[in-house]
Amino acid sequence: MRETSGSCRRNVPLNCGGNETATDGFVLVRGVKLPDTQNASVDTSISTEECRDRCFANCSCLAYASAEIREGGGGSGCIIWTGDLVDLHYVDRGQDLYLRLAEPEIAVPKGSKFAIGTVLAPVASAVAIILLILIFFICWRRKHRISHKRLNDGIPQSSAMTVPSVDLHTLKEATLNFSENHVIGQGGFGIVYKGQLPDGRTIAVKRLRQCALTRKGKCDFAREVEVMARLRHGNLVRLLAYCDEGEERILVYVYMPNKSLDLYIFGEPSLRATLSWRQRLDIINGIAQGVAYMHEGSGESVVHRDLKLQNVLLDDNWRAKVADFGTAKLFVAERADSSLTIVNSPGYASPESLRAEMTLKCDVYSFGVVLLEILSVQRNGEMQRLLSHAWGLWEQDRKMTLLDSTANLPLLSRPDSDIGSELERCIQIGLLCIQESPDGRPAMSDVAAMLTTKTSQITQPNRPGIYNRARFVTGQADLTRTTTIDLE
Repeated sequence: MRETSGSCRRNVPLNCGGNETATDGFVLVRGVKLPDTQNASVDTSISTEECRDRCFANCSCLAYASAEIREGGGGSGCIIWTGDLVDLHYVDRGQDLYLRLAEPEIAVPKGSKFAIGTVLAPVASAVAIILLILIFFICWRRKHRISHKRLNDGIPQSSAMTVPSVDLHTLKEATLNFSENHVIGQGGFGIVYKGQLPDGRTIAVKRLRQCALTRKGKCDFAREVEVMARLRHGNLVRLLAYCDEGEERILVYVYMPNKSLDLYIFGEPSLRATLSWRQRLDIINGIAQGVAYMHEGSGESVVHRDLKLQNVLLDDNWRAKVADFGTAKLFVAERADSSLTIVNSPGYASPESLRAEMTLKCDVYSFGVVLLEILSVQRNGEMQRLLSHAWGLWEQDRKMTLLDSTANLPLLSRPDSDIGSELERCIQIGLLCIQESPDGRPAMSDVAAMLTTKTSQITQPNRPGIYNRARFVTGQADLTRTTTIDLE
């Protein structure tokens, strides 16, 4: 005997008072296994419509269905249930059952289920969850797209566009939150990271150290960005963007895949051999062109103040790019800047910079040191050894002995030895650039012209004041690294 104590119960009693007073009705329930027929009667001789009328007239009738199902739907005959509906449940390809319900339950649409609310509730919950997920995904995608758009649009492809600012979040994404694995260089003022844009471009991101961000340092940063935004030259690393959000001060530059020149000049012999004499001459000429543009070609007078091999980068075509303008200043000849910071790099600092004086000729002196280091692959250092050695060879008319002995020297005896004659001119130009007095040094525009014009006469250099300066440097504080002097 089946247990039916846990079966369904009516919420509203039936109201059956005969055909005229009855308010009950029938609700179609599709796809069910019909109840057991122990409380049912079957009549195959009447239609389904007649079956309904018979059930409606019988107050004991709880449900009815067609006795025979025709292919394609519909049916005939009549099954009427007058007792409990036992073993009624949904099945695949089930039949239709007309269930008798009280009028209040018929007024609420029941669909084709016994308790459609129990179906609608989970369906509604599922729809709500799906909608929430869709809304979250749409918002995330929109934010992600805006972030990438800001990153790509914020850094222009064209150098003719002004330098924009970018937000900190954008640069964190490009450098994987300033990961140590992305560090490609660092100095006293900042750390340089390699970054990747969504469109595949690689950038160099220089993040200034917090110790350099004093009130004055922040003002200098703003001024430097303003100055660098005006500089557009093929031999200068181009500033793409900057960030001054909160306590962060960040500069974004074009990435140079061949890194800095000092790695090749002072590196292993295999690296030195990477640069031919022609490439070295082209690099020297490129540096001169870039610095000359800074001094006179941009409509402003910008002094770099820290020109050295480490601050010359090489692009994928080995073209020289003057870099690291963290100390560059707009030079105003009409007035002295009492807040100026003088930067001294050992071996590259001019005599007047050691006296806390700054002119455009400071860069000329540093360029002369850079030129001689490229040719000789020898460091000058704070004792000025390279300059002393170069001048000694000049006086002995053995200047070509200065050239890198690990490289293949050109045959100077050949009349078509253009490279040989260019190297001789370079040595002479380098010695002119390191003259003691700023007035004795040529302007950078003249230096660039002398390097490109092979037939012009070059002034004979005077003996530079190296020895007095070497004694001066020896008596100074530790100058084994870049030092700064603030003139407050």
